[in-house]
Formats: sequence, C-alpha cells, structure tokens
Amino acid sequence: MKTRTTTKRTTDSRVMTRKERVAKDDVLAVIVDIDNGREYYMAFIDSFTMNGRDYVVMYNYEPDDGNHQEPEIAIMRSERNASGEQFFKSIKNKNELADAFDQFYRRFEAAGG
Repeated sequence: MKTRTTTKRTTDSRVMTRKERVAKDDVLAVIVDIDNGREYYMAFIDSFTMNGRDYVVMYNYEPDDGNHQEPEIAIMRSERNASGEQFFKSIKNKNELADAFDQFYRRFEAAGG
C-alpha cells in the first residue's frame, strides 16, 4: 500500500510518551491510499532513519471512548517526492520489517517505554 499526506513531520528524534503524543498537534494525520482512495486517520509515534532509509511508526487513531481494542502499530517507509509531498510505503520485505521493528523497540525501551 502506498499512502500520502502533507502533514508536517516532527523533528523530534526520540520516542514520545502517550501523554506527549496527545499534547502535540502535529502527530495526527489523514493518509490516503493512492491505489483505492481510502482514508486512514493515523497518530504518529516515532520516526527514525535506518540504513539510509526513513521510517515512521504510527497507529490507527480512534477517539478514546473505551469501546475499542488497543491500537496496532504500523511501521512504514517514509519518502518525499521532488515537490516535498510525503509518501508512506508498506514494507514487503519481512527482514526489513523485522529490522525496523527491532530498531523501534530499542528506541522505545531506551525512552522508558
């Protein structure tokens, strides 16, 4: 799945706590699947660079009404086109995805998660 958004990217390189995520205005985005036009409301958790590629960690955003399960995270590759528009790409290579998850988890643990 390829998605795009024009949401401002945070420059903070550390993993944010849940309280910090809720307090920040620029961590919520609507991303659009460019193949089918479906919109997803996503909340950003973290972003990092690994092996020269940028990655973003996010989860489906749902208002906290007590009626939904714990969110599942999504790790996607983040890229920008020539005009600066940001795109997120699914990671199809299982080894790359496992490495990205391990990197995120190390950052999460180091941040006290």
